[in-house]
Amino acid sequence: MKDLQLPPLPDFVSQHLSGDRLLISLLIIVLTVAGLWLLRRVLNALAARFSRHRLLISGLFPVLRLLSWISAIAYILFVIIHPPLNTLLAVSASAGLALGLGAQDLIRNIVAGILILFERPFHVGDMIQVGEHYGEVVNIGLRAVQIRTFEDSVVTFPNALVQTQAVSNANAGQLNEMVVVRFHLPAEVPVGPVKELAWEAAACSPYVHLGKPISVLIEDRFDYRFLTLFTIKAYVHEIRLERVLASDILERVKQALLEQGLPVPAGSHPLSSEKTACVNP
Repeated sequence: MKDLQLPPLPDFVSQHLSGDRLLISLLIIVLTVAGLWLLRRVLNALAARFSRHRLLISGLFPVLRLLSWISAIAYILFVIIHPPLNTLLAVSASAGLALGLGAQDLIRNIVAGILILFERPFHVGDMIQVGEHYGEVVNIGLRAVQIRTFEDSVVTFPNALVQTQAVSNANAGQLNEMVVVRFHLPAEVPVGPVKELAWEAAACSPYVHLGKPISVLIEDRFDYRFLTLFTIKAYVHEIRLERVLASDILERVKQALLEQGLPVPAGSHPLSSEKTACVNP
């Protein structure tokens, strides 16, 4: 235990925390902050320029940020300050005990954040659902994950909470994802024509990803009367447009039903006939 005793504070400060060493350490921290700021700007520009690789490029920043800070802190500690081994062990033991007693939640979140960064259950740019909140992942930090909802609200979740509960990832690192549109009609409406126009409404949308299948499913329901539930499943080519695709499909379906003289879903109203035109690019 004698080897782990701290040297006298004046001697330690004069030997390892001189003004020059503190100035260099501060300079390294400033350069790290500035470099990360510049790196984020460059990656955002590249993500906007190469939209097909947006998720891959955006997902690089959290990992590079973590590695940069680890490198900077390690260089300051082991190269610039360079304390004796017994001093380093004593300080580490004291700091570990203090953090373990007073900052358990912070340590838990940091550990969970590191696991999220390297296990990568989701990436920056993915559409995820945590509890009742659904939106795009905009930041993965050491303490928390942030998502932006379709209502343009940023919701912050502690990493430990995200790590310990189910998280639904809608696109799993891909730019396309499935969009589901449901509507019901009276059971006496003929199923065949409605399925056909529903499929055409999805296929003709400019937001649909035609490289993936489009399907229309039906199901019987009863809500004070017998109904037929129609479910359209299609893929959007850009995850940020999922609500736009759903709205576009529903508009096309309603207009097509009106043109065929069939009943439309409750609360519908006539729409522009431009929505029903399917134009080949």
